[in-house]
Amino acid sequence: MSEAAYGFDPAKLREARQGAGISVPAIARAVGVSERAVRLYLAGTRTPRPELLPPLAAALDVTPADLCTIDHEHLAHLRIFTGRSRAAMAQALGTAEETYRQLETTGHRGRLSSPRYDDTQERWIAWHDWAAPHYGVTPERLLAATRRTREHHTAGRQMRWERLREQDLSTPRRSRKQAGAADTFRAAIDPSTSQATRRGD
Repeated sequence: MSEAAYGFDPAKLREARQGAGISVPAIARAVGVSERAVRLYLAGTRTPRPELLPPLAAALDVTPADLCTIDHEHLAHLRIFTGRSRAAMAQALGTAEETYRQLETTGHRGRLSSPRYDDTQERWIAWHDWAAPHYGVTPERLLAATRRTREHHTAGRQMRWERLREQDLSTPRRSRKQAGAADTFRAAIDPSTSQATRRGD
């Protein structure tokens, strides 16, 4: 997911500003940007950097999510709403940045799926319970965003496979090398295809 396409909605920014009754100079001072930058945000000709979203929302007494319009909330949205970079969120969760990148991209938790022992409560805490506070959301909201991230990744992978299949069908004559490359790609996406290919199905 592109950081620049996290769902910022200038119309909601204008509405929040009107509701707060705050001036452009006051917003600029609170966020630490120029007045020109704020006017560009309001006009929709510039998107604030993700790390500026929380202070921008705080200046207007709303939440970061209140300034965005998204159809389905993914893990990347939750992180951006905190103002953290991937590296910062990985550090907060106590994992490597690459491990966190895989989580945010695929929705598969991998090593992060393990529960953690809470000494104060003297019990094991499930992933969505111990990780949710780092995102500033409820465990249920974190689980829903994780599921949507996984579904989005799976759908995108399936679309790529379908496009490759259409290309195969539209190209009657391919070299053995090209055919082998296509089969390798399909097998990487769906291992069952490689078994079918060997059987001649």
